[in-house]
Amino acid sequence: MNVLEHALSYAARGIRVIPIAPGEKYPSGIDAWQTKATTDPTVITEWFTTHYKGWGVGIATGKVTNSYMFVLDIDDREQHRGSDTLTDLEAEHGPLPDTVTVHTGSGGRHLYFRANINVRNDAGKRLGPGLDIRGEGGQVLAPPTIHPNGKPYVEDVEHGFNTAPAYAPDWLIQRLTVEPKIDRHQPHDLDGLRDDPNLPSTRYNASHDWHSLLTADGWRHAYQHNGTDYYTRPGKDRGISASVNHNGNDALIVFSTNAPIPPGGYSRFGYYAQTRHGGDWKKASAAYLGTNPTPTTATTHELLEQLINWQDFWNQDHKSEDWIAYPLIARGRQTALFAVSKEGKSYIALACTAALATGKPIFGRPAQDKVHVLYLDYEMTASDLMERLETLGYTNEDDLSHLHYALIPSLPPLNTYEGAAQVMKMVELTGAQVVVIDTTGRAVEGEENSADTYREFARTTGLSLKAAGVALLRTDHAGKDKGKTQGQRGSSAKNDDVDIVYHLQRDGHTITLTRLFSRIGWAPTTVELVEEQLEDDHKPIRLKEELETFTEDTYDLARRLMTALGLKPGDKQQNSQAFRRQARQAGIKARNDQWGPALRAITQNRLRDPLN
Repeated sequence: MNVLEHALSYAARGIRVIPIAPGEKYPSGIDAWQTKATTDPTVITEWFTTHYKGWGVGIATGKVTNSYMFVLDIDDREQHRGSDTLTDLEAEHGPLPDTVTVHTGSGGRHLYFRANINVRNDAGKRLGPGLDIRGEGGQVLAPPTIHPNGKPYVEDVEHGFNTAPAYAPDWLIQRLTVEPKIDRHQPHDLDGLRDDPNLPSTRYNASHDWHSLLTADGWRHAYQHNGTDYYTRPGKDRGISASVNHNGNDALIVFSTNAPIPPGGYSRFGYYAQTRHGGDWKKASAAYLGTNPTPTTATTHELLEQLINWQDFWNQDHKSEDWIAYPLIARGRQTALFAVSKEGKSYIALACTAALATGKPIFGRPAQDKVHVLYLDYEMTASDLMERLETLGYTNEDDLSHLHYALIPSLPPLNTYEGAAQVMKMVELTGAQVVVIDTTGRAVEGEENSADTYREFARTTGLSLKAAGVALLRTDHAGKDKGKTQGQRGSSAKNDDVDIVYHLQRDGHTITLTRLFSRIGWAPTTVELVEEQLEDDHKPIRLKEELETFTEDTYDLARRLMTALGLKPGDKQQNSQAFRRQARQAGIKARNDQWGPALRAITQNRLRDPLN
């Protein structure tokens, strides 16, 4: 069968498909592919006989008819053989059932499973080295697609798509859906620099080693491979239950659900907190300080410096507007942005801060100097981030060095002093003037409905950033009534210690920010943003009321200039006599009053206006 026939056969079984460009493993170039993936035979036939003829086929994982489907991706490369990890898991929990199997072009396997609940993507954290999961929002290549290395994806002879995927066993579902504690800490190369030596966690980490801690609690060292130490949990004689130093990270990664602590990652202090104090970092810190007190080191001069100098106070202008990125980020202030799921709060935050970090126009306003931004993303994967950056028009040619981006950062909870200290050290190392926390509910420890959780955040990370004059933009989800009356999900204390609270709502291409609270009088009450559709599926966002209105003739002239003269969206081209002469020599005719608007449309990344 050819690609079209395979795609139609998948669709007939209720499996959504999406075209894959030759030499790719991801549906690049197809905007919002998660929603465009389909089982509609008419759409599929049109895809693979016209615009996507000669492309491969991908299978979208996630929701299928009456259930969910996910793929266990077994990677058997030399440095992390997933088959070995799976053998240990099956020895502990029991064998996986026979199911639809595909042999990948890289020599691995894809095992297809069904489930009655949603399963999220994962890259080796839940099951162990070499075992990834493609679930909600994910996709895999499917036969007969060719891997970038030139080898095809092949359906297993005995366990092909002629049968339905098996339901995943309970133990596998539990491993993939039980949330690990957010207080896990997997240090990176810079941890030694960003740790405050006076913190209880830092002092504990420095005075203990993993082998002594684990063996004292009954763990057994199984073996070492490529610098990673593997351990077997207490009460078990074989198999691996956890690892230390995987990929050079000085952290304990627990795989087994039967281990004495929940699956996830732990620093040495995190392990101490989990095993001795039920995961409560505050209690663990208090207990440690009870036997290892920290002496006060502040001098008299340092204490007096914290008091207001009244002469300086009255000479400062405290009332003037001071925006780093209008209308989201005011200098030294803290903004909360919330919305219902999939409305685009993270997309807006990224659009704003990526432009801020690259010196590009922010929401269509004039460009400004680059600003260092620290972005702590607790939700997206690397593929999600790439897709959003490409949608916003960024490529590998853009200088994103001022955007210091951490994906699923392994920091202590940000409502603890340890978490606050590490964020502030990262601010110091990066020179960040802006910090983004996306989303807040995943970055803290404790009940989301508890006011104490967010008051602790305000007293620790929030207060530290404000004292340093660093702006904070934090995102969160709307409450059960979609934010109409309850605002952000969880405790109302989320609003207590921020300067601006915006409720984001989307209606097609228009995004509205409604101010629900503000400590500053100059924050706008309502802001309308417009998502524009440009060439190559770029979708920059601009303030609706801030930019001049361009005509269709202006957009047409801008596109012709780009094609003829090799200009790119965002380029600044002076409307000079030499430029107009060059354009006319290229066959482009226009009145003198038309050149300027067309060039401004190119500079502002505007080639089509969805409002007209």
